[in-house]
Amino acid sequence: MNSSDIDEIQLIPIERITVINPRVRNKKIFKEIVSNIAELGLKKPITVTRQDDADGPRYALVCGQGRLEAYQALGQHEIPAQVIVADTEDCMVMSLVENLARRQHRAIDLLHDIEGLKRRGYNDITIARKTGLTIEYVKGVLRLLKNGEHRLLRAVEAGQMPVSIAVEIAGATDAETQT
Repeated sequence: MNSSDIDEIQLIPIERITVINPRVRNKKIFKEIVSNIAELGLKKPITVTRQDDADGPRYALVCGQGRLEAYQALGQHEIPAQVIVADTEDCMVMSLVENLARRQHRAIDLLHDIEGLKRRGYNDITIARKTGLTIEYVKGVLRLLKNGEHRLLRAVEAGQMPVSIAVEIAGATDAETQT
């Protein structure tokens, strides 16, 4: 995608937008987003790509689900959006990268995002570059997922340990460390 693939900011009818990579959001964080937009307005438009339909243009949401849902909660019918030209694959990658870039992402989101990039055919080096993680870290996470380290993954998801410790435990060779 290059700068010629980006149109100006447009007001898009909310009912014409489809979320292509939905996320479940913490209720407290969502309330903060709604409150912030209500008080200060929208700081950054959402990003969509246009998809022509028989009954007029529709838009696939690339980035900004929280902002879109906050606008809906505030009773708005249109939202400022940056319209880009991108295929579905590029949209999914952009969505994953934005989710990874969130300041307070959960460890389990990181696991799923890395797995999603791998499923889409990206190699470990490309995933590391796109996510800003080390190649060793990406390989470790993918090893956890591939080897079905469900206990460790549940511990990460529950916030009982960081991903880095789970990767270390999974890579340990002695039974005592594993336990």
